[in-house]
Formats: sequence, structure tokens, C-alpha cells
Amino acid sequence: MSTIRALRGCAESHLRSYTDPWGPRAFRTYDRQGDPTRLSPLDCLAPALLSVRTDYKQVVPLFRPDGPGAQVLQAMEAVLADEACATADFLEVTLDPPTGAWSLVDRALVATGEAGGRGLPGFKAVAVTKILHRKRPRLVPIFDSSVYEFYLGRKPLTGAYRDTPRRLWPLLQADLRRHRDWIEGLTTPIRTPDERPLSLLRAADIIIWEHMATGCTA
Repeated sequence: MSTIRALRGCAESHLRSYTDPWGPRAFRTYDRQGDPTRLSPLDCLAPALLSVRTDYKQVVPLFRPDGPGAQVLQAMEAVLADEACATADFLEVTLDPPTGAWSLVDRALVATGEAGGRGLPGFKAVAVTKILHRKRPRLVPIFDSSVYEFYLGRKPLTGAYRDTPRRLWPLLQADLRRHRDWIEGLTTPIRTPDERPLSLLRAADIIIWEHMATGCTA
């Protein structure tokens, strides 16, 4: 299995490049948290900043009075409303079976599959992670195909939620637990555009994604 520690020679440069205020990446747009207690329509469009094809077709149904979109939004809002989720750390949660704070995150991700064929075409678990990560950056990792490929050696298959992100979470959790101190050391000088500390989960996502996206050979 690949490990983020293998990128120790280039990780700092990847973080510096991605967070460069003059650079082309989405750091100064996506990484603004807004109100951490609520989801607005603009929050739900945020995945588009990370190359997810999310537009009005997926977001409008979320804010209808009822229906499959409203059910997905309610599942995401349950994560924000839960006191345990506000302080939970992905590195400490129980993933299998999902319990406590993680069970609510898992339920929100599952909800997209249950609603996918009933009015939310194109709205997948990847979008939910990129919506919820901004609000709970220590709890919800970003699901990205490049990070998946880094750890599992192949692109994720399309299909049911249980067949894709659920394969990544335990590998990511175990790896970040082993290298927590090193990654946190890299994040110390970095602040988000709204002056928050950069979370370990976001730092790991940036390092791995930038490494894969640039074809880095360091």
C-alpha cells in the first residue's frame, strides 16, 4: 500500500504550491468555511471549485420542501447539528461498523445512493464529502479519485457508495494516524483564507492530489 510518508521529499513544496495566493488552485475560494452550522445553496455548489460537476441541476432539488434531494440535505445537516461531530476527529472515529459521529457522516454519504435515481442525477458521495469537509474539516475527509488511486492503485469504480469511498477510509485513517505528527508539522505555518489552521485532512488531500495531478516524480 502507498503511504503519504513516501512523499516526504515533495510534500512541503506541494502544500506551498497549492496554497500560493497567486497560484491557480482553489485554496482561496474553496477553503473558506462560512457559517459552520448551516448549509446554504452556495455551500452546496462549492464542490464545483474542486472539479466536481455540480450545478443548479443537483443543488436546486436539495432545497425543495421534500423529495430525495431534501432527504440528502437533511442527512448532511444532521452532521452539522450533532455536537459530537463538531469536535470529532477522523483519526479517532470507528469506521466499521460506523458509530458515533462517523455514523452520521456515513449516513449522509449513503443517502446520495438511495436518492441517486430519483431526482439527483450526478450528485454523488464525492460531492457530499466536498460539501461537508468545509464545515467539519477535522472529521470529513475529501473523497477524490486521485487520492483513491494513490492508495489503491486504480481509479475508483462507479456504483454504490459501499464499493468506493468505504474502501479508502480505513487505509487513509491508518496512514494518517502513523504520520500525524509529520503532517501537522507541515501545516503549522499555513492558514486558510479565513484565518483558520489548515486541518490535517485537508493537508493530506492537497499533498496527495497535487502529487498525482502534477505527475511529480520526486
